[in-house]
Amino acid sequence: MQSHARLARDEWLALACQRGQPEAFEELIREMERPLLYYATKLLRDDERAIDVLQEIWLQAFRSIRRLEEPSRLRPWLYRIAHGLVVDRIRHDVSQSQAELTRAVMDNAVAEEPFRAEDAAAIHCALDSLDAKHREVLILHFLEDLPFADIAGVIGCPVGTVKSRVFYAKQALREILLRGGYESQ
Repeated sequence: MQSHARLARDEWLALACQRGQPEAFEELIREMERPLLYYATKLLRDDERAIDVLQEIWLQAFRSIRRLEEPSRLRPWLYRIAHGLVVDRIRHDVSQSQAELTRAVMDNAVAEEPFRAEDAAAIHCALDSLDAKHREVLILHFLEDLPFADIAGVIGCPVGTVKSRVFYAKQALREILLRGGYESQ
């Protein structure tokens, strides 16, 4: 669960940015640059393209932050921007049929299993072996601690689909880690 302190800080930063305080936007960049770059890099699997997308994220955020209606939702809003730009980049680079994310809808909610791993480096490398839709939900849920509803809003699919993707992504990640198949690509 997201901490109240982090939500309050996000809201404060968003409001300060909306008031046009340049130091607030600089602080927002300092705080969110690494997580957003990690997210883009893991989805695109290309450092240079991820840096390009990160620059586009900041330009779009700067231009539209005054229209952010819920300042406390700053983090999911930034990830929605990032998601849209990453998807646009993927669509541009590969055919549309390969770029479209699967929109499977589950009727029943999937129970979340606890997941613990001791080797963070192995997990980060193993993430690269997953397909984009599974890497994305794991990063947003476990590294950014976003609730399923926020992730659904970021990637534009039902909450049940997010739960399903997290479930199957954890299974796939566990398999990769068990067989030691997490070499860098």
